Amino acid sequence: MNFYIKSFSCRFRKLKKSKQIFFNKYFNFFNINYKNKLINFNKIFNNQLPIVIDIGFGIDNNIINIVMNNIKYNFIGIEVYLPGIIKCLKKIIKYKIKNLKLIYYDVFFVLKNMIPNCSIKIIQLFFPDPWPKVKHQKRRLLKKNFLKIIYSKLTDNGILYIVTDCNNYKKDIISNIEDLNKSCFFFKKSNCYKNIYENFDLISLNTNFFNKAKKENKIIYHIEYKKIKLFK
Repeated sequence: MNFYIKSFSCRFRKLKKSKQIFFNKYFNFFNINYKNKLINFNKIFNNQLPIVIDIGFGIDNNIINIVMNNIKYNFIGIEVYLPGIIKCLKKIIKYKIKNLKLIYYDVFFVLKNMIPNCSIKIIQLFFPDPWPKVKHQKRRLLKKNFLKIIYSKLTDNGILYIVTDCNNYKKDIISNIEDLNKSCFFFKKSNCYKNIYENFDLISLNTNFFNKAKKENKIIYHIEYKKIKLFK
């Protein structure tokens, strides 16, 4: 049976009254409400720039630095951790950022129900929760069904970019993508993932997880795939 397993658990204390007031006052100006309806990006951003989706940007708001240094892209940050949303929101206002919108909802359903097929230039995930215990690994976000959804949302030559310091998770992700590619060949579908390493300028890492991994001398794995045409 193919069913959805929630891959996250939000644990944070009740917001201070000041933060709740701030959130209530400003969030709707920069939020895209969850609806079972496809987003019109041109209407949301008032332009036709390429779209980048950042999944689970967390409390570090590394996304702000990327957004400010890449004004030729529009960004959508998807997060379920409310303190991270609020911190990001404050910086959007402080720096008068216009090319970033936020979605406070489960990314599985956002991608499945709101994002048009073949519409996203880059989908990036920095240090997704590896759920290292074997009994919890069923909660990993980057399972085959989710990678298949990502694949359908990327444009031709669109990029899936993942950074992790968990070798086991890296192997799991690559294995899942290779299985998807095999099915593409078998059913003669027109696209598949091609493993690449372009190290494009868009990516800039400065997160707590990145700095912690470097401090502990962990290997940081960059997983980068491009959606390409197999058959003409």
